Amino acid sequence: MASTIDTDNLGIPPLAGLCDYEEASKPGLSVETTVRFLKRLAYVKARLNRLQAAHLPRTPEWEVKCALGLHLWLDAEHATHLRKRVAEMRQPPLGLDKVPDPRLEAWLDEAIRAGDTVELLAGLSRVIRPEIVRAVERLLAEANPMLDYPTRRIGRQLLLEEAEMIAWGEQALGALTVTPETRERADAWGEHLDAYGRAAGGIFDGLEADPAENLPAPRSDGQPYEMDPVPRRDQRFIDPFNRAAPFDAHYRDEARALPERVMALMAKRLREMDVPEWMAPILYKTDGKPWEYYLDISRQFWDETRHAMLGEIGFVRQEIPFTRYPVSVAASHTLNTEFEPVEAHVVLWGIEQSLMARKTGKGYEWDVAVESGDEFAISMQDYDWADEVLHAQIGRRWLIPEHGSQTALSEYASGVIERWAQAMETTRAASAQEDWWPQLQADIGVASSSGTVGE
Repeated sequence: MASTIDTDNLGIPPLAGLCDYEEASKPGLSVETTVRFLKRLAYVKARLNRLQAAHLPRTPEWEVKCALGLHLWLDAEHATHLRKRVAEMRQPPLGLDKVPDPRLEAWLDEAIRAGDTVELLAGLSRVIRPEIVRAVERLLAEANPMLDYPTRRIGRQLLLEEAEMIAWGEQALGALTVTPETRERADAWGEHLDAYGRAAGGIFDGLEADPAENLPAPRSDGQPYEMDPVPRRDQRFIDPFNRAAPFDAHYRDEARALPERVMALMAKRLREMDVPEWMAPILYKTDGKPWEYYLDISRQFWDETRHAMLGEIGFVRQEIPFTRYPVSVAASHTLNTEFEPVEAHVVLWGIEQSLMARKTGKGYEWDVAVESGDEFAISMQDYDWADEVLHAQIGRRWLIPEHGSQTALSEYASGVIERWAQAMETTRAASAQEDWWPQLQADIGVASSSGTVGE
């Protein structure tokens, strides 16, 4: 029982403002109970991270791809904070990569088998993430605010970002369920997953579970989920294998007008959606790595997704729909269908390394932006450059030890990149390969290379 004496705190809130004496005197949750919950939640977060990676390539809606890239990184960050907290609570960080409850595993094995974007979002935004919120709110209600402030702080930050993810998901799902059929499918899949969540007893402790015999027939056959790696675009996008516009060269062409060179950089950023598409199998299919590997890959995954959105912004700033021109999938298509994930990672590293040269790589792209005087382009390339330095470090951290030296890795990467270039040539037949750049020149009002306004 809290003391009833009149304590003189000089009018200053006591206990660092976290709570009053009565709240601080409650026993709260035990270390054992808290650790059990943190392990369960960390497992769910890690599974969500890879679940979203598994679905990103096949998801046709650009805006959903963008959100998946963000959300899977946030889930990786949350899992990292939870794992670290477990290790601080008299628990060695052992068992964190084990399944804490086969019923949780069954729940998430069902969730990953969403048939399309509607089911994917219904499962995430209406079932799994709301259950995370309920579990964390229970933690915050029952944990002692002084004894376990570190855990409560993690929970409060998690709730903030979880609420943002749910709000986005509900809006996106509302846009995709405008017919009775789509609404019924979303509801049916939500009910299906909710039944499996109840059978697991929720995330908090797994104790209040519904009988397993009440479960609907599972979609999971007990085998690991096979992701569909083929990258897709929705009906707004045209000619997805068209690589005819040589904008990689245009931004380097000093004879061209600076606004055109900047738009070439925007087109290059927009095309970067192919990178998270080919990183998805790297993240989902690579097993047996330390958790830090998945955290690093998730960070780069989000950065590359963000770069594509920067290109999107660049087109919108010019009042040009970012879907007007082809956004090629040739790179991700060939890597996802003809190469192993580790080879795709090596290709990514090789590209990052080539961009580190100050006068020809990311530094040169920034110079073009600075010369143009376009403040958004300058900031875009400033942060893009910083990101790519980080990405090159990530590649070195995880790939060099597997090859023995950077020289050996570079030699191997050269061979893989050469095979990749050859494989991409086979996709040319999927498009008439019409050069759309002259029309973009006309859209931004600059002269074509022949001295006339582009047609």
